[in-house]
Amino acid sequence: MWNRIFAGVALFLTAGALTCRDSDSSASDGTLSVAFYNLDNLFDTLDDTSHHDDDFTPGGRYKWTDDRYARKLVNMEKVISGLAGGYAPDILGVCELESRKALEDLLSTGKLNGHYGIVHYDSPDERGIDVALAYNASKLSVIDSKPYRVKLSKDLRDKTRDILWVKILSKTSGDTLQLMVCHFPSRREGKAETQQDRVDAASQCRAILREQCNPVSQNLVIMGDFNDEPVDHSVSGILGAGKEMSDTLINLMWPFREQGRGSYKFRGRMEMLDQFIISRALVDKKGAEYVDESVDILDAAWLTQTGKYKGYPLRTFGGNKWLNGYSDHYPVFMNIRLNSL
Repeated sequence: MWNRIFAGVALFLTAGALTCRDSDSSASDGTLSVAFYNLDNLFDTLDDTSHHDDDFTPGGRYKWTDDRYARKLVNMEKVISGLAGGYAPDILGVCELESRKALEDLLSTGKLNGHYGIVHYDSPDERGIDVALAYNASKLSVIDSKPYRVKLSKDLRDKTRDILWVKILSKTSGDTLQLMVCHFPSRREGKAETQQDRVDAASQCRAILREQCNPVSQNLVIMGDFNDEPVDHSVSGILGAGKEMSDTLINLMWPFREQGRGSYKFRGRMEMLDQFIISRALVDKKGAEYVDESVDILDAAWLTQTGKYKGYPLRTFGGNKWLNGYSDHYPVFMNIRLNSL
């Protein structure tokens, strides 16, 4: 059965931007729905010699066959297609994505098919994982985009993911919105040992702001898996994202951390790693506006493990064991109200 599903996915692939099929694909009430999701190693099954993807090949560690890949696509589509009040979000930032092909396969699956345009660049990450942005092409157009390399000061030979900057235009309201999609370096070797890497990524975000955006007067959403929490130095100190609506950059995720909720669980503790940071311009009551209290985490029971690892997001693999789950992160989402022309 899954070979048939995979064949169906492949049949609907497109080489470029995809356009919306019908008006039921997303909500159309004068808002933009925005979501971010760590896709938990969405690798295609092809062996790419330009990076280390051997684990995610049919003969590799995870026995990454066409069947498993097709199941992963269907599972991720189930999550994404309902992220915006039962609809697919208008703007979707993603990370832990191997290739444009993998993203095109995902966005050609089920209810997502024909809905999105894509902004994607290959990053220098040694495993080949990238960040990307998908957007509702019936409501939005891309004005400009650029990937920014992050130089890791501890080891200049080490590579990590780019930060993706995109400027989009609302076709209905004329509002412009800048977006940054991030996947800061991991804590795999220890939080303190890798802190400088995330400081370097946050410093690059600041440099992008100096080049591209005035957060006081221009609409901006920074989204991503920061591998740090709102309180950590890279986010609150270097990037300068605060918790007050009067701050120049406002981190919308502070309340969740204070409530003990999060998007990722590590050693029994929820961590708020996946975040939205918005510019003051989105709360100044001039033009497009963040919809107050619209931000949330999709941490539903069906996305959550039971048994030994009760309360953890239901991921694709537990060690080498195939769990047929979704991601080790929960997705986050929010809404922006557009200006009326």
